[in-house]
Amino acid sequence: MSYQFNTADVLITQLGDEGVAFNSATNEYFSLNETSFKILKGIENNVSIEDIRKHLENEYDISADECEKAVNSTIQSFLAKKLVVEA
Repeated sequence: MSYQFNTADVLITQLGDEGVAFNSATNEYFSLNETSFKILKGIENNVSIEDIRKHLENEYDISADECEKAVNSTIQSFLAKKLVVEA
């Protein structure tokens, strides 16, 4: 499955290693930790989910299985908050 950043409604800003997302359709702000910010920026930049996972596995030295679960969970959260949509 692939995902697309919700460019129509969402703005993201980096704050140090972390970030903030604002959904103008729902008027909600979301605090993003370092990892979730990297995942959302990757989706915004049209990086494949597989490439995002590989980058995070190497950067954080975690197993492929653990990384896949964490990335999938984060993406489900993004979908629920309408930060991304299924492409």
